[in-house]
Amino acid sequence: MNKNIKATSIIEAIIMILILLIWILGLFNIYIKSYNLSTSTKNKIEAIEIAREWIEAMENIRNTNWILLWADAKNCWNVLNYNNNCVWDNWNTYDITSWMYKIYTDSNWRWTLSKASWLTSKDYKNTSYRNFFRVNLDTNWLYTQNWWTNFTPIYTREINISYPEDTDSSWTANSNDEKMQINSIVMWLDSHWNTAHSINLESLITNWKK
Repeated sequence: MNKNIKATSIIEAIIMILILLIWILGLFNIYIKSYNLSTSTKNKIEAIEIAREWIEAMENIRNTNWILLWADAKNCWNVLNYNNNCVWDNWNTYDITSWMYKIYTDSNWRWTLSKASWLTSKDYKNTSYRNFFRVNLDTNWLYTQNWWTNFTPIYTREINISYPEDTDSSWTANSNDEKMQINSIVMWLDSHWNTAHSINLESLITNWKK
């Protein structure tokens, strides 16, 4: 009789331990999923802010062109990196042409574009793409694509320039037109995902001072 009681007690103890383990594993799984969801949400909010900042940077580039090259605002509103050779020169192209760019600050702390003329792939897992468009943090912990940085987060950021509408009756949409489409594309990879996430903010910048 005592042996049966002891055997029953051992079985009950084992069952209780199994139930406790299942309960602990369930709580741990809930914690992991909650943590991953929280991390993904935080990363997405951060990515939106990074993308929005570059839209504002492109508007700043247009406004700075207006200020620096005011003598020929119609021709120079979208000139690349404030090239003053554009003033009254309608024959050569100094414009921001349709392609992929990254933005950094020059020695005068003005926004400057660098064209990825040698890149054709928009793949986060492509090392060349990721290295060129990587977003960094500067010494003030502000996002930048400059080279003198102290930390590298998980994001890449690409500015894609296009001219969606022919406004100068040239039969083609190109950088001579007065409307520039900006796509600020941020990509990142969460630690628990195998596929990169992407945020694509779009804006239309116009030469309304022409």
